[in-house]
Amino acid sequence: MELSLHQVAKIFRVSETQIIGWINSKNLPAELVSDQYRFHRADLLEWAAVANRSFDPSIYSEVNGDLTPAGTHLADALERGGILVDVSGKGIRDVLSNAIDGLPIPASIGHDDLIELLLARESVGSTALGDGIAVPHPRKPTLVSVPSAMVRLCYLSQPLAMKSPDGIPVDKLFLMICPTVHEHLQLLARLGALLQNESVGQALRDKVAGGEMFKILREAGQEFVAA
Repeated sequence: MELSLHQVAKIFRVSETQIIGWINSKNLPAELVSDQYRFHRADLLEWAAVANRSFDPSIYSEVNGDLTPAGTHLADALERGGILVDVSGKGIRDVLSNAIDGLPIPASIGHDDLIELLLARESVGSTALGDGIAVPHPRKPTLVSVPSAMVRLCYLSQPLAMKSPDGIPVDKLFLMICPTVHEHLQLLARLGALLQNESVGQALRDKVAGGEMFKILREAGQEFVAA
């Protein structure tokens, strides 16, 4: 269901002018239809989770009834997806192709199919968050039927221009594949919180991998479920 500018302002408890400001300066996803802004609920939740913006939790009831399993944490999802160092590529397609190599995805979704799903999401707005970090993922998570959420951290050999809000080229990808919309959004929220942690930020700058990174993420103690 699409939402109007007035409805979105109520959800975020701010003025309509503030919402327009976020569209222009904070990459809030919106579409212009007959000179009116229209918004998709899932896109708003994704943006809010990453931007750490509070909102009316009633919006969840309109997206997906599935909740994140109690034992799901970002570090667990990252252990399933793994960490790659020095991922290369001449452009975003090459980088994503190398990033998903070996990822345990269902046979029903081929390598090229997953790349197209990831590129389709980038076509409606960059998944770059700033500070050299991007979170590529399918626009509709349920199109990739995986039993458990997976996150793959990729340190790139060369920075990649991805229209980051701060203009900094991306050199770290958190590739995210989730079985439900809720799990995707809640893991995004957890990632957003962890990226505010100094020890996590330093580990990313140092390209820490393996068990040491999993330990740092768990010790950060900032994982939460957006409510």
